Amino acid sequence: MKKILVDSGCDLMCIETIAEGILYDRVPLKILMGDKEFVDDETLDVAQMVEEMYTYQGKTSSACPSPEEWAAHFRDAEESYVITITGALSGSHNSAMVAKHMVEEEDPSKKIYVLDSLSAGVEMTLLAQKLHELLQADVPFEEVCRQMDAYSRDHTRLVFVLYSIENLVKNGRVSKIAGMAAGLLNLSIVAKATEKGEIGPIGKARGKKKGARLVLEEMEQQGYRGGKVILSHCQNPDGVEMIKETISEKYENVVFESMETRGLCSYYAERNGLMIGYEV
Repeated sequence: MKKILVDSGCDLMCIETIAEGILYDRVPLKILMGDKEFVDDETLDVAQMVEEMYTYQGKTSSACPSPEEWAAHFRDAEESYVITITGALSGSHNSAMVAKHMVEEEDPSKKIYVLDSLSAGVEMTLLAQKLHELLQADVPFEEVCRQMDAYSRDHTRLVFVLYSIENLVKNGRVSKIAGMAAGLLNLSIVAKATEKGEIGPIGKARGKKKGARLVLEEMEQQGYRGGKVILSHCQNPDGVEMIKETISEKYENVVFESMETRGLCSYYAERNGLMIGYEV
């Protein structure tokens, strides 16, 4: 069996029409609010979690999967292909690497590939879909690894729109854009995943249309010319439609996909947040 594994920094819940002999699974992170733990799996009620997040007054945080959680997935597959949320913001990648070395020592026949996405959310979805495409074509393990490294480095990007950065500030994730939060009322912050997997500020925008234009400008600066776009949102479907309309005004026949953010991305993107992953 071959496995495609992502942590729940990726919002893709399943791969439709997945090829025979390939299994797709998400390894959940956890969102912690005091003594309460939200496991970011298929059973999580995201709307309830978001509601409690805004009413809870204490410290909140997130926790990555342990090495043993990753290892349990590796042990029953001949080949495991892992995509993690950026190692710059989470320990998930390091945890998966520890598990990789542990399982390879137990059984040297196991083939395990771990890719630091240097990103999150829908850019991870692009990577997972590309990985399935390669495995479906029966590409050999070493060539899959090579092509995925190149695809991640050269052909996928992420930009996002935030209306609040409260949780990012609390968790020390946004030192570079914390100052931009001043006077955020009725404004949004547009940012991107940098080459180092950190959060890079782009600018502020007032109104959804201006925010969408700023998003497209950044996409084009990164090389976008009409490729595939995947969008996710935290309780903001209208924002998704505005981004789609803005892109479609300039580029015809764009392949769009959209989805709702799951637990971890909802926790960090917060209410109304948008994530846009795209191919260049």
